[in-house]
Amino acid sequence: MPPLSDPALAALPAALKDEFELERELGRGGMGVVYLARDIVLDRHVALKVLPPDSATSDVRARFLREARTAAQLSHPHIVHIHRADERGEFAFFVMGLVDGENLGQRVRDRGPLPPVDAVRHLREVSWALAYAHARGVIHRDVKPENIMIERGTNRALVTDFGIAHNERSPSLSGEGQVVGTAHYMSPEQVQGTALDGRSDLYALGVVGYFLLSGRLPFEGESMTAVLVAHVTRPAPQLRTVAPHVPRALADVIDRCLAKDPAERFATGEDLSEALRRAMEGAVAAREPVVVSDGGHRLLSEDQAGLVWRRAAQLQAEAAARLERETRAHATRALGPGTRADGEASASHDASAPGTSTYRLQDVESAAMEAGISQRFVALALSELPLDANAPLPLDGTSLRGRMAQRLFGDLRPALSVSRIIRSPAREVLKLMGRTFQGTPFRMTLRDQIGPHPLDGGIIVFKLPDLDASGGIGYQFMMLRYGFFTRELRVTLRLLEHERGATEVTVFADLRPGHGVNVWAYGLLSGGATAASGALGALIGVKAMALAGALLAAPVAIMAFAAGALALAGSRASYRYSLKKATVELEELLAAIDVSLRSRSIFDDDPPLLPPPTASARGDLLAAP
Repeated sequence: MPPLSDPALAALPAALKDEFELERELGRGGMGVVYLARDIVLDRHVALKVLPPDSATSDVRARFLREARTAAQLSHPHIVHIHRADERGEFAFFVMGLVDGENLGQRVRDRGPLPPVDAVRHLREVSWALAYAHARGVIHRDVKPENIMIERGTNRALVTDFGIAHNERSPSLSGEGQVVGTAHYMSPEQVQGTALDGRSDLYALGVVGYFLLSGRLPFEGESMTAVLVAHVTRPAPQLRTVAPHVPRALADVIDRCLAKDPAERFATGEDLSEALRRAMEGAVAAREPVVVSDGGHRLLSEDQAGLVWRRAAQLQAEAAARLERETRAHATRALGPGTRADGEASASHDASAPGTSTYRLQDVESAAMEAGISQRFVALALSELPLDANAPLPLDGTSLRGRMAQRLFGDLRPALSVSRIIRSPAREVLKLMGRTFQGTPFRMTLRDQIGPHPLDGGIIVFKLPDLDASGGIGYQFMMLRYGFFTRELRVTLRLLEHERGATEVTVFADLRPGHGVNVWAYGLLSGGATAASGALGALIGVKAMALAGALLAAPVAIMAFAAGALALAGSRASYRYSLKKATVELEELLAAIDVSLRSRSIFDDDPPLLPPPTASARGDLLAAP
């Protein structure tokens, strides 16, 4: 890690060198700086929060450590565990579990307000965690979206940063009348520096709920002083005045959390959680509009479920192969040009479907994850299924037609995928991708979004333009659109945890629309050549028997049938060439994102989004010498 920019922390790496290796800064707040660190003894990554020596007296540092150790006694599924609280020289620190995910503040800022169903789920999980802590005398005092992590994969909420928590059974971290917390989320009694109990945290959680559902805060003054005064003196605007789409019963629960008098709020986290549950059930029963973010209740047939499992396993195996190729390439570059790394990744999964007739989508996903198949690849496999349950299933290698196509092509691919690592955060990549793909020369249009938000593993679907839509100028998808009859592309983003600020973009092209046409085209080509060669061989054989006897008939017939086999081999070579050209088209599409990124770094702006050329402009261009 390069030297720390903060002079007060410059000596920290040396102080911790025998126990922790600091890798990078994760964030900072009023009570310290958080680093990604590797625990040298246990060889695992952790989050390490340090209280800078210039911001705390020895007395405050001692109380900080005592209360952090108290919080370390909390063990709950929705609380990030504190492994250790200690000090080295002038530094006080505590070590927390590292969560693979993002905080709720980032999620709302990147994607906007959450659907009520998702917001209620996370609020209930935090309510349970706070109820557990309050029952043990621990008040968090800094509940805010930035201290609520959403774990990637499980989508589980975890409360973090109990480092400034207050233990009711021990002296306070803060001095008499001193205010500790974050201004926008502080309860009136916390602002006034009076005695606190768990209802203060529930007030803060009400502000979090207000933010999750509306994207706004109850009080947004220009100065922190104005915000603090408003928490004490002014009633919060009712949630439905800024977010009228929120079900009324749910808005009432959030409004009650923001009552000035603690006695008017919910008494415990369990009470709040139960009120949230009843509010959502009431909204569903009253048929109020409730946005649901997933399709977990969709039913799949047994054949569909089996196809999803097999396809997801195949996609994961292809991703593993790409990763191993990239790893070998990095190793070769590191070892030198004369080094060779052989081997190919392979994976197989027994994804046979259980013997039942229908499956819920959430059960299909759960079964796949138990078999070691990532939810991301299940979503991709599912996106390839027709939405109509009665529609014919895609051509699969297990069917008769699929086996025939495999013999003809030698490589039956339902889809083609290409990946590229972009050295930029996922939010920037998503913005550049939308601008690049929909601009000149690609001119694709956004068709749909499948699953969650793209930054959470969802799939973006783009429609390929027709040839006439490009004006005949530089059409980019000739092989995909007219060789494989691909009509749309699906794109996913994946944050690379081992490379800060890097994103893997993968684009998938569905090749199955062209399978039927290609089977007929290549089949007629090779079959016709074989039949013609066989007929010619038979004719020559008859003449040969008449002229020279049976001795010459066999070689002539073998040569004739060899011509048919050569035609079949030519068909396979032509198909492989088509796959290669389609792959190049996808690679050029992803490379254009990097070009946009370089344009921004050079010109400090995105490339212009050009409109399609008009008919007269196209005529002028074509007429130009």
